[in-house]
Amino acid sequence: MNSPMHLLSPIDRLRAALPDAARAERTVLISLAAYWVLWTIYGTIAKSGQGLHPDMTELLDWSQHLAWGYKHPPLAAAIVWAWFSVFPVAACSYYLLAMLMPTLTLWIVWRLSAHYLDIEKRIFGLALLTLVPFFNFHALKFNVNTVLMPAWAATTLWFLRSYTTRSALYAALAGAGAAAAMLGKYWSIFLIAGLVAAALIDKRRGAYFRSAAPWITVAVGAIVIAPHVFWLVQHNFEPFAYAMYVHGEKSFADVAISALGYLAGSAGYVAVPVIIALAAARPSRAALGDMVWPSDPDRRLAAAAFWGPLLLPVVGALASGTDITSLWSMSAWTLLPVLLLSPPAMTIAAVDTRRLLAFAVALPVVMAIASPAILQFLPRH
Repeated sequence: MNSPMHLLSPIDRLRAALPDAARAERTVLISLAAYWVLWTIYGTIAKSGQGLHPDMTELLDWSQHLAWGYKHPPLAAAIVWAWFSVFPVAACSYYLLAMLMPTLTLWIVWRLSAHYLDIEKRIFGLALLTLVPFFNFHALKFNVNTVLMPAWAATTLWFLRSYTTRSALYAALAGAGAAAAMLGKYWSIFLIAGLVAAALIDKRRGAYFRSAAPWITVAVGAIVIAPHVFWLVQHNFEPFAYAMYVHGEKSFADVAISALGYLAGSAGYVAVPVIIALAAARPSRAALGDMVWPSDPDRRLAAAAFWGPLLLPVVGALASGTDITSLWSMSAWTLLPVLLLSPPAMTIAAVDTRRLLAFAVALPVVMAIASPAILQFLPRH
């Protein structure tokens, strides 16, 4: 009887530390650091027979010739340049950079969720996101999509705080974050459009737009992105031509199929955490409705900020005749724990949190240990 409890004692200690206000933040940071390192170990070993993905080598090449734009905006290349100015150019350090993106995103999610969730649900929600492949397997390929994960998360956090507090600081941060997201990938126009839509839908929009906050956001965003806009004008908007060449001029049928694939694939990527949350809470029909579109103003604002950036790409694809893929939704899940768990009727038992936490902790450990065996099964280049 003592052996199983002894084996589980690290989880018990973690479970006890997280709700403790004096230890919670330090414990989360240490846990996320371990997550970062373990998935880096997995990627370094399991992918060692493949070589770096072409997206990663392309960014490495761009970083040797810094500019305000390439076929994509410059943020990812600038990050690679800054990273390898400190770390050696090697696969392990590149995977370390790659895994920093989802790890930083998870920390932002932890901070953001404090406004909407009690501590039990915050722990449960953070553990849920680690089961989404975007936060580990897919994130190991560092590219313009993974860069958006922390950029979107931070922008969402700062926008929500700016909207509810009218703080000039958060308004400025929201503008800088939105510009950084656009400098990561033009796909971020859907984040900006979604947040604008959320602001317009909210009943407090009059007070918000009469304040200085939205105009500070616009001004700071415009200043940050201005050098890239100037570069675009100088280069005849070449990245847009490239995007349309690769993804545009599709038939309506092809675009509709890709849009359906985007929706189905995006749902598939988060199916496991959604099922786990629903199985743990067993919500009523009314609770499900409150989850999708809450009655509480703050939660409804968060829901609108979730649904807009996720669904607007479908509208944009159909209107422009371009195809889209579900992989591009990887930056859109910041508010998923809030959406799933914030309804008061969604109750999470401590035993369910402990079980999920145990699985979330075990997964990267097992994958790191198994990485030499996985190496033998992955295709080699």
